[in-house]
Amino acid sequence: MRARDGGMLLGLAAAVAAGGCVVNEGEPIDLGGQEVLLTILHSADIHSRLLPYDMQVGAVDRRLGLQQDNSPFGGAARLAYLVRRERGRSGRVLHIDCGDPFQGAPIFNFFEGQVEFRVLSEIGVDVMVVGNHEFDRGGPNLARQLDDWARFPALAANYLFEPSAYSQNDLARLVRPYVVFNVQGLRVGVIGLGDTSSMFSIFETGNRLGITPLNAETVAQQWVDFLRPQVDLIILATHQGLSGDERIIRNTEGIDVVMGGHLHIVLDPPKVLYDCQNAELRAERGCTPRPVILSHSGAFLKYLGRLDLVLRRNPSDPRNGFEVVSHDYTLFPVDATVPEDPAVKYLLEPYEIRMEQVVNLDRLIGYAPNTVRRFGSTGGDSALGNLVADSMWLRAGIETDFALTNTTGIRSDLNPGPVTVEELFNVFPFDNTITTMFLSGLEVRELFDYVARRTASRGCSSQAQIAGAQVVLNCRGCERTGGLPCAESIRIGSGENLREIVDDGSYELATNNYLAQGGSGYVMLRRNTTQQDSGIPQRDAVIDRIRGGGPCVEPRACDDDGDCGENQVCACSGRWRWNDTSGLCQDDGACAGPGRCVLASCVEEVADLYLERVIRPDEDAEPVACDLRNHAGLECAEVACVDGRIGAAEDARIRAYLP
Repeated sequence: MRARDGGMLLGLAAAVAAGGCVVNEGEPIDLGGQEVLLTILHSADIHSRLLPYDMQVGAVDRRLGLQQDNSPFGGAARLAYLVRRERGRSGRVLHIDCGDPFQGAPIFNFFEGQVEFRVLSEIGVDVMVVGNHEFDRGGPNLARQLDDWARFPALAANYLFEPSAYSQNDLARLVRPYVVFNVQGLRVGVIGLGDTSSMFSIFETGNRLGITPLNAETVAQQWVDFLRPQVDLIILATHQGLSGDERIIRNTEGIDVVMGGHLHIVLDPPKVLYDCQNAELRAERGCTPRPVILSHSGAFLKYLGRLDLVLRRNPSDPRNGFEVVSHDYTLFPVDATVPEDPAVKYLLEPYEIRMEQVVNLDRLIGYAPNTVRRFGSTGGDSALGNLVADSMWLRAGIETDFALTNTTGIRSDLNPGPVTVEELFNVFPFDNTITTMFLSGLEVRELFDYVARRTASRGCSSQAQIAGAQVVLNCRGCERTGGLPCAESIRIGSGENLREIVDDGSYELATNNYLAQGGSGYVMLRRNTTQQDSGIPQRDAVIDRIRGGGPCVEPRACDDDGDCGENQVCACSGRWRWNDTSGLCQDDGACAGPGRCVLASCVEEVADLYLERVIRPDEDAEPVACDLRNHAGLECAEVACVDGRIGAAEDARIRAYLP
């Protein structure tokens, strides 16, 4: 997205007038002739995972150091412990957060970012880049939370803010383009770049933020040129994603290190790329390519990255200050092996209590015998996507011709085991509601052609999930759309009633209100005048769909385990009994009265869930756990199973392919 030159110059002039800031300004220290060590601690895309959480560890995370036995993962108190420990092990240290601390867990839904900024301030983060999800509750909320709770600079050099009439908490005042740190005599300039790939969505939703996004490469070069005479080292902190960072490095000169975020990836080891790769840039500036370190440290507080730089002054090129002569990278898993910092743990406790007073987040709504994944195995529809779309399509009071939701709005898989209200908040952190509207056949075709283009731009992995329809997405391009990716086949209905769309037909769509307002570029929906917002939260529709399902094991009476199938047990109210004499939980494998066959794993895992909720620190857990198995067995005979019977399975309703 390129900005007009006038806007770019205005943005730079306004930012210079507003100024960056210098932190820890002090007496100069002569570092000439020395090798200087600088440590950068790096976090990004925390997404409100301030409290430890469970997840299934995949192959990539296992390779990076996460182990399933060390669950639960994340947690701000653990991050604080690691940050303070690593600060104590180094002399010159900066902690940079690359954006999106907001949105992704219930604590944000309840407190709108207050807790995230309080935690980052308590941890002592030195600087943060503004991410796209910081705007999820609007610009006024971001400004208020920054003004009230952030004790660190927030950066976004590529956002031009209009003067704000909504509040004296003006983002133009609160968000700066850069900050300069004096780190024991080493002057480090940090330039921040916010996300622009999502700015289109911000413009197209109902709440325009008054932000003009500026071209990232041009802005970065302007600020590098501005800061280079004043600093020894330049760090670019971004929320641009990997490809955006690589493009900026190739098309600029003078950046030493890029710390990135947005796409939730880990680079271990960091990449080393060369700047000044653009021939036009080399001709204009006479620059010689230099190595630039590019680091990404993951998301959801799974890791803390530590980048150690050895620096030496470059006497032959004084404009480049210090050069990086070597670097080393360490990735620290944030898991149950890491102690919790007491100050951050104490800070979080009242928020946990207040959430529990409003919503019982531990309430059991279902049991998943296997992982229900948000991405499809073939690039088409996914098990979780189908469950979500079916929940909207079949919801009482909705019941439209078809439904569509964005894949990226489903933020995590459903892990195997008990499915609670809290887990559904993690899957659906956005408080989106279901909106219905009528589309002509031509508009339906336009809608799915757009889905095809978005899908092609994401590796031909479907960017929509649907119900009441079948579609084939051509990621290469077809003649009908002038060679652009397109939907080759669109059929509406289900079963024997599946029919090809008719251009002049009328079809009722159920979608979420974010897409209905034009979010993620769905302008063909925003301009529709037949919209009706039902007010029904997507999350509630999924909860209702799950709760309406049957148990994992077909109802069967039993007297003992021999009456049940493989991996099943016979559950009844008195099967497990605590024996005070032996100090053991007595289980004879049989029921004195009528029992029901249930999954053995359901009994154990639901009992563990209940145990975490009811046990007191001074109480002997084993007798309580024994009794809870009885309650869990009865619960597992009734609680809904999250599987293909309620739509949680792939069924090829979307096929995306590259011809």
